[in-house]
Amino acid sequence: MAGKRSEGADETAVRAYLEQSPPPGQDRYALIRSAVHAQLPPSRVSERLSYKMPTFFVDAKVLLHVGLWEEHLAIYPVPESGTDAALTEDLEPYRKGKGTLHFRYADDWPVELINRIVAAHIARRS
Repeated sequence: MAGKRSEGADETAVRAYLEQSPPPGQDRYALIRSAVHAQLPPSRVSERLSYKMPTFFVDAKVLLHVGLWEEHLAIYPVPESGTDAALTEDLEPYRKGKGTLHFRYADDWPVELINRIVAAHIARRS
């Protein structure tokens, strides 16, 4: 059917993006993927490229974008903190510009913060 997305093509495009990315970025992306899948049933989640970067979708709507750069992983957009009052303050060290969070590969991975970011994006979609 014309215009219908191919799940296999989407997976191939995401895999190709990851393969050309720095190894630390690939590892961190896998942790983002795990955080998303820990909070949502697989039947609701898909991944494909959007704006030329891997993007998680929930029920066919954008959840978040992930960019893998030479020195850091970026999450777009910065989530609203409606369900987590301390989130805005906790994100400050990672904020780069109005809508971007940067997580340097050389720094420790903030597992709990990533889980809160994913949860805030999910709450926005609910």
